[in-house]
Amino acid sequence: MPTKAYLLLLSFILCLFIKITISTKIWTPISFARNYFLMSVLSLVSWNIDGLGDDLAPRMDAVYNVLKNIEPNVIFLQEVVRSVIGSLERLRESYEIFYSDRSCRYFTAILVKKPFNFLKHNVHAFENSKMARTLQTIEGELGSMKVFLLTTHLESLGENKKERKAQLDYCLQKMKEIAENNPDAVVFFGGDLNIREKEMPELPAGVKDAFLEAGSPKDERFTWDTQKNHNKFAGQAQIRFDRILWTGPLQIVSFKLEGRERLQTVDCFPSDHWAINCTFSAP
Repeated sequence: MPTKAYLLLLSFILCLFIKITISTKIWTPISFARNYFLMSVLSLVSWNIDGLGDDLAPRMDAVYNVLKNIEPNVIFLQEVVRSVIGSLERLRESYEIFYSDRSCRYFTAILVKKPFNFLKHNVHAFENSKMARTLQTIEGELGSMKVFLLTTHLESLGENKKERKAQLDYCLQKMKEIAENNPDAVVFFGGDLNIREKEMPELPAGVKDAFLEAGSPKDERFTWDTQKNHNKFAGQAQIRFDRILWTGPLQIVSFKLEGRERLQTVDCFPSDHWAINCTFSAP
C-alpha cells in the first residue's frame, strides 16, 4: 500500500502539472488531437451569394442552411448586402465574422470557425475600381497553424477586363509576399474573380488552383452556369468565375460545388453562382 507521504507527493506533483499546463498552455492529449486536426485538415467554402438579386429572404435562408450543414473552417462570401447581415449573424455562435466595407452597396465577408486566434484585419480598396471593389485580408491562427485568408470580388463585366486583370495581379503579388514572409503558414486567396480563362495570368511559384489540383472534375468546373442556373437568365454561358488559390503545407485538396438544389417555394437556386467547397489536408 502507498504510504501517506507518497500520496501527498503524488498529489503535489499532479497539482503542479495542472498549474503549469494552465499557465503555459501545454497541450493535453485532447487539445493536442484537436490542434493536430486543425493543423492537418482545413475546409473552406467560397460563395457569391447574390445579395442584389430577387427573392432575397428565402434565398438567404437557403444560404444559411447550406453553410450550417457544411460547417467549414473558413467561409468567403461576396456580394453581401446590409439587409442580409442579420441572416449571416446567426452563424456568429460558431464563427468569427469580418466584413470589408459595410458602407458600400455590397461587400465581402470572411467567417472563421471558432476557436480562432485573430491577429490582423485589413481591407485594401482597389484604386482603379469603378465598383468599390476591395481585397479583404485576415491573419490569425487555427490551432497551431498560421493562416492568411484573402477574399475579393473583382471588377465585373467584359469591358472592365483591364481593371480586373490589374486587381488580380495585385492580389497574387500580395499572396506571394505573404507566403515569402511566412514560409510555414498556409495562405488562401479566392472569391468571385470574374476572370475569363484567357485573362488568367501564370500563378506565382508554389501557388496552386484548387480545382486543377483536385483533378479538374468535369461536373464541378463552372461556378456560373446559365445552362443549369436560371436565376439571372437562361443562356449558354458556362464560366469558372469563382476560384480558390492557395499555398502552404496543406498539399492535398478535394473540390466540389454546393448550392445546386432548387428552392421549390420560389423556383430558383440560393444564388446565381454555385458555392465552392474545398477540403485541404497534409500529405
